[in-house]
Amino acid sequence: MKTQLPDAIAQLVEKIRSPQFVRAVLSGQRRNLQPKYLRIDIKPVMLKDGVKLQIISSDGKKDFTKNVAADFDFAQLLNSGYANLLVDTETESFQVKVSKKDEALLSVSKVKLSRELAHDRQKQRMLAEGNQVFKALDMADILGRIKPSKMDKYKQVDEFLRLIDQTLNTPLISGDEIKVVDLGCGHAYLTFALQEFLKDKYKKVSILGVDEREDSKQHNEKVAAKLKIEAKFLAAKIADTPDQKVDIAIALHACDTATDDAIYWAVKNDAKVIMAAPCCMHELQTQIKESPEPWGLLTKYGLVKERLVDLMTDSLRAQILKLLGFRVDIVEFIGGEHTARNILIRAVKTGAAPSDLDKQRFHQLINDWQIKPYLANLLADELKAATQISRS
Repeated sequence: MKTQLPDAIAQLVEKIRSPQFVRAVLSGQRRNLQPKYLRIDIKPVMLKDGVKLQIISSDGKKDFTKNVAADFDFAQLLNSGYANLLVDTETESFQVKVSKKDEALLSVSKVKLSRELAHDRQKQRMLAEGNQVFKALDMADILGRIKPSKMDKYKQVDEFLRLIDQTLNTPLISGDEIKVVDLGCGHAYLTFALQEFLKDKYKKVSILGVDEREDSKQHNEKVAAKLKIEAKFLAAKIADTPDQKVDIAIALHACDTATDDAIYWAVKNDAKVIMAAPCCMHELQTQIKESPEPWGLLTKYGLVKERLVDLMTDSLRAQILKLLGFRVDIVEFIGGEHTARNILIRAVKTGAAPSDLDKQRFHQLINDWQIKPYLANLLADELKAATQISRS
């Protein structure tokens, strides 16, 4: 909506000084005005003497940083010649565009952001915001800063790389070459970020991204060409992915049984590490008509039943991998404020034999609930050999 520029600036200043303030960006050039800097970023930081507002001014070559109190004259700064003014709080995003006639066009949208006060936050990331891969993926602007709309995606990528890094110490993934297959890669945010992260750790990084959409394949090939890297992309269903050698198999947010197809493919191809973040899950939901007691106390509530069976599905996936000689854990790979699907199954091949107790628990669960997990059907032969109870 149109508004008076002084009124819009006053509203932005109020938001910057509020305890919910997350970040502000000043960019663009108003007609007949020449700002001193190409861009200015403002964010809250925690210093020894309390919370301050950090102003980072960039001329395109160098950044100039200063920390100020909340009573700083932000109105003068906002009115110093910039055409695009963006202020984000934890719940709202305010954007002002100044027209050639100095009219202010104000738009307000709902967002869900977190307020981070860590000083020099970027240095703690696995890949810096200014890394070339984020520019190629259109996640960062020309100055190498992650766009507000892409910040959740950036944090997911960062945390995933952190979890991957923890698995690279295994002797199973040693040597000069590493092969990664991303099953259900979509627009390959993780694929490209992982390739960038691994390139300094291995002499050769082989990447294959699989997604059944042809437009995803074409998009990803263009990004690979832009980055000048060798990465292959295949338009196919996960279940139809050709067999090949793989060290790390990843599958994030593959819908329903596509996650099981990915785990099955990874096991069949002797993957050393499997990282799977399931998405929607319906397969077991449709199988359960009655619940063994005393679980009826929970499953009589539809929402509770849905969440319980989702957790059961992932627990059974993890248990199947454990029975097949993997060390498995289930972790939250990103906070719930960034994505509704934030459970990650992480499995590292060790070859360790499962205990009889693990076998018994698996059999008892599927027998008590009268269910047949899709992954168990896919790996039926392997599980039959692995779950024989020893007799003394």
